[in-house]
Amino acid sequence: MKQLLVLSLVLLSFIAACSVLTLQPANFSWPLESVLPIDEKGNVTEDRYSIEFNTAGLFYEEFQDSLAYKGKELRVIRDNQGLYFITASNFKNVYIFRADEGKMVLNNKIFISEFGLQTPAFNQRNPYIELVDGNNKMNLTSKGIEGGAK
Repeated sequence: MKQLLVLSLVLLSFIAACSVLTLQPANFSWPLESVLPIDEKGNVTEDRYSIEFNTAGLFYEEFQDSLAYKGKELRVIRDNQGLYFITASNFKNVYIFRADEGKMVLNNKIFISEFGLQTPAFNQRNPYIELVDGNNKMNLTSKGIEGGAK
């Protein structure tokens, strides 16, 4: 009986050691979009949120030209799940990335317009990210456009 009690205590302490501390609820959203100029090497940096990444692959995906970033700026906002929504003028898509050990990994690509966005802007509209382009507004989630364009 004593051995069973000792074995139970060892097993219980092993299970407790394997559990992960979880702090919830958590909200990772940025209240405002960041408009980030792209430097001559294709990098954007946002000191306020401590983020930096290279955009060459993104511009290659969108335009099949990895140098199309020159003279451009990106619009970036983060939703409450911690996903980054990224677009720019003339983009046909909004790209959604997740952070993963020193890199940004594409989570989804949402087609917006065959003609490209003219003056895109993001707003935080929890639980959505609102995309505004001129008079057009749409609510985005990590899965796509919620509802329809307004």
